[in-house]
Amino acid sequence: MVNRYLIFSLVGIIIVSVGLNYIQYEKTQQLQQTIAEYQKQNYNQKTIQPVPILDNQSSAKNTPSINDTNLKSISAVAVRPVLESDGFFETTTYVGTVLKITVEIRDGTGLVLVNTAIPTGVDFQTSARTAVQVAQKYTNIDLSKKDVIFSISSEKQQELQAVDGGSAGGAMTVLLISDMLNHPINNTVLMTGTIQDDGTIGKIGGAAEKADAAGKYGAKTFLVPTGQAVAQIQTCDERTEGSFTYRSCTSQEKPLSEITEKEYGMKVVEISSIKDALNYFNSS
Repeated sequence: MVNRYLIFSLVGIIIVSVGLNYIQYEKTQQLQQTIAEYQKQNYNQKTIQPVPILDNQSSAKNTPSINDTNLKSISAVAVRPVLESDGFFETTTYVGTVLKITVEIRDGTGLVLVNTAIPTGVDFQTSARTAVQVAQKYTNIDLSKKDVIFSISSEKQQELQAVDGGSAGGAMTVLLISDMLNHPINNTVLMTGTIQDDGTIGKIGGAAEKADAAGKYGAKTFLVPTGQAVAQIQTCDERTEGSFTYRSCTSQEKPLSEITEKEYGMKVVEISSIKDALNYFNSS
């Protein structure tokens, strides 16, 4: 009796497993087909129909439309690790990298895709999905019958694989909302920061390195999460006693804006929410 019960249980588990694998296979096939169709299409041959407002009581006349005739783009700043070796010791330093992000909204089934020349990690995918959720809440526009495709590139494509995609989440959200509402994007503004489900901008690493990259890029305003517009400045003293040299170092916080304004004429501004970011990006 016990053996029969075990056999039935194993058969049931196998059936459920096969069913779940088949469903996953179908979803994967659909995703691959959508990406293939997207890559074949010419950007200039698209027509995006208006999408409905989440509030079903609104009339068709008041339904906002998504103007996607010309693809909008935004520049974001991320950071990548660089391994340095002096022949004996290896150390890791971090370098800021400027990314170009474009977005396309197409008729579809609610897929959120990240299109890059080099495969990226889960951070980009997670940021893209959160960006879509926040954009829908902010604009009150439903994207469940649309596919949202973010395309990410950089001057040196091979660097993308090492870039932390989470810190581009805020910029992805700004880009999508601006596209949905057909608002212009001020390209003298750059930002870094993750995007949270409630629309707040989350903390990142390497703020000083990213500010340096933004300044070299030519930005006039660089947006960072609240509390991160500072840099750790290290000063060292050396003294020699006999045949030995002693070195002592201390570090202190200094406002990033003081450094970047002097070096690049760029202000560093702290923001706490996606609304704050849009106030800068959607103004001249």
